[in-house]
Amino acid sequence: MHGLDFVAIDFETANPNSYSACQLGIAVVRGGEVTEQKGWLIRPPDSWFQFTYIHGITWRQVAGEPDFARLWPTIRPYIAGRIVAAHNARFDMGVLSGLVKYYGLEPFSLNAVDSVAVARRVWPHLPNHQLQTVAAYLDIPLDHHEAASDAHACARIICRAEAEQSGAAKRALRRYGC
Repeated sequence: MHGLDFVAIDFETANPNSYSACQLGIAVVRGGEVTEQKGWLIRPPDSWFQFTYIHGITWRQVAGEPDFARLWPTIRPYIAGRIVAAHNARFDMGVLSGLVKYYGLEPFSLNAVDSVAVARRVWPHLPNHQLQTVAAYLDIPLDHHEAASDAHACARIICRAEAEQSGAAKRALRRYGC
């Protein structure tokens, strides 16, 4: 696990709009170990909460929290110019992109790693590669749909894939920039 340096992220959204983030979790990996884990509640632009049944977050819980633009100076150093992993990266990168566009923030580049794709290559025998399935298989604690816990599980999945030292794991991680 020497040398793996990346940050795993997970967003929870209030509704289908890509800019409706209501929670962000991160897990920082340095040298193949999770060294930091953080989470933020985020006030989305409006009070329409369609996905409370998934994550349990309500408008009342986030109404007094900062919006993404106010949190951006704190969050940006964790992800700008870094390798960023997410479980189903298309969703989380779409949310990040939607937030940057909605709030008119300066765009930036990053390299994304999808831990779903890595898990499919390294553990193809699993019945599915949903976060809770892979985490359970690897005995990684998970409070599913709590963003910091999801980000932590994603980070541990990438680290465990690298630790497998199988040809499949190495190829999958190299393909995604690790």
